[in-house]
Amino acid sequence: MNAILTAAMLVLAAVAPAGSEPAAPAETSKTLIRSEFADFDYKLGKGVFEGNVVVTDPQLKLKSNKMIVYLDQKAKYVTKVEAMGKVIIEQGDKTAYSDQATYNKETGLILLTPRPGGDQPRIEDKNGNVIRGDEIVVNRNDNSMKANGHVSTETIIDKKKGDMFSPTSSSPPAAAPKPSSPPP
Repeated sequence: MNAILTAAMLVLAAVAPAGSEPAAPAETSKTLIRSEFADFDYKLGKGVFEGNVVVTDPQLKLKSNKMIVYLDQKAKYVTKVEAMGKVIIEQGDKTAYSDQATYNKETGLILLTPRPGGDQPRIEDKNGNVIRGDEIVVNRNDNSMKANGHVSTETIIDKKKGDMFSPTSSSPPAAAPKPSSPPP
């Protein structure tokens, strides 16, 4: 049981929303997984946590209704983590919301998807910037993100810095042309 818990904790610490740089791993760290129920199948290399799952780690906090951790049978390291049901992943100034999140260690990809008929997954930052899509793929290997299907973004603009369509507010406004006198 301890091997599955330890492996689950290590991989869950690696799951992060797009744009977040993971903290440098410490020599040792403590991760806490809480749930209403846990089941471990050592033959299959699988651990299931159900009911108010909360993972607290120095790098992130994950909440979901259910989480399944898959282990490599020989090496006993985590190969995949699935979280489902009201998934919330908080790291740094970013928070991801999804019905389901799947992390594949081999590819380094985190896939955020909705349940059928559910809300689109989204990632928000502390400034209120949001991206949504039918699926969001976060690549931990190159710190990139892709959103697919009905993508929308909400960006908070600092008026002092201007936006993509207007000059910065530090520039003096252009003088309005003086009206010419009407013809005689």
